[in-house]
Amino acid sequence: MKAPRLILGALALSFFAAGVADAFVPMLPGRQYSAVDMLHMPLITALCYAWCRADLLARGQVPRGRIALFAGVFPLLGVPVFFLRTRPWRQALLGLLRTVGFLAFCLLLASLGGLLGDFAAGASHRGG
Repeated sequence: MKAPRLILGALALSFFAAGVADAFVPMLPGRQYSAVDMLHMPLITALCYAWCRADLLARGQVPRGRIALFAGVFPLLGVPVFFLRTRPWRQALLGLLRTVGFLAFCLLLASLGGLLGDFAAGASHRGG
């Protein structure tokens, strides 16, 4: 099960990197997000899709239908549906709990990246 874990690591790293980069990129006019956030969204989609496919293949299941695509395009709804359709209900509920924990971890990484980016941006503006 190396591939699914590597993809989850890449997803977590993308949240951290987006948090750091957000400190250096201004918000879009009249919006609460930056161009970094706009670029991060399709990356999240691609990584969620890749994880679903890798998970199915690692567990020896043939990807059926478009469940992995649905999970990638609409992760907040699609990943729970993915778990419910590809696992027994107890494993699905455990997967959902882990997913909520992973999402919280990714948001924490984004916040930490933002703090680090703000610190670095402040240091560069002070000249050191």
